[in-house]
Amino acid sequence: MVQYTPHNILLTGGAGFIGSHVATRLVQEYPQYNFVEGDIQSSDLLKYVLEKEQIDTVMHFAAQTHVDNSFGNSLTFTMNNTYGTHVLLESCRQYGKIRRFINVSTDEVYGETSLGKDKGLTEQSRLEPTNPYSAAKAGAEMLALAYGSSYKLPVIVTRGNNVYGPGQFPEKLVPKFTVLASRGLQLPIHGDGESLSSLGWNEETSWEDGLRQTVDWYLKHGNKDYFDNGNLELALQAHPYGAPVPSHEIDAYASTR
Repeated sequence: MVQYTPHNILLTGGAGFIGSHVATRLVQEYPQYNFVEGDIQSSDLLKYVLEKEQIDTVMHFAAQTHVDNSFGNSLTFTMNNTYGTHVLLESCRQYGKIRRFINVSTDEVYGETSLGKDKGLTEQSRLEPTNPYSAAKAGAEMLALAYGSSYKLPVIVTRGNNVYGPGQFPEKLVPKFTVLASRGLQLPIHGDGESLSSLGWNEETSWEDGLRQTVDWYLKHGNKDYFDNGNLELALQAHPYGAPVPSHEIDAYASTR
């Protein structure tokens, strides 16, 4: 891929958990922005935005991410995460002016990992998604890379670890476990308890140590197709019993997302 300096960036999913942190950082450094509320499944909207804003770079965050929801509503995940990505890719292909397309994926495409057995995973490791969410994200990856091969769309795929931090929905693993532990309640787990999840602080994943590297290096130089960002271990020290907790109810299931 040819080195270049991005000028007009389309960031999808800018109102989501990670995407909103990236959007906030971008706005702080580059205050000229437009917010568009829409659906990435709408090719007409995407073509309009690409042309109107003369987009040269795409950072694709938009996705349904809650794993447990994917079991009960899997078609929604396929439509948003796979089909929506396909519509975006095709819109970019027809537009013909994209210098870099960053598809933000997940390390869950590698499948479940037992304790201590994730150390050897690399960007070239086999993809073995085990739930509808990760399967839909893996499908989106394959489409993005296929567009790179078939149409020479300059694609980069990132696979971030599980993320936690400010603004996260309360049903996600870290805020949920924190609330349950502070109440002295049981912490629900999936499987036999031997699965291992790497966790990354949202500010690191979204900008400082993760995607900023992608923006500052892979975005401009683009010398590889995959990029795994983050590999942090979390030691969670729960609040003491009786500490203040949110007023909302916590469902009796857990998700690493």
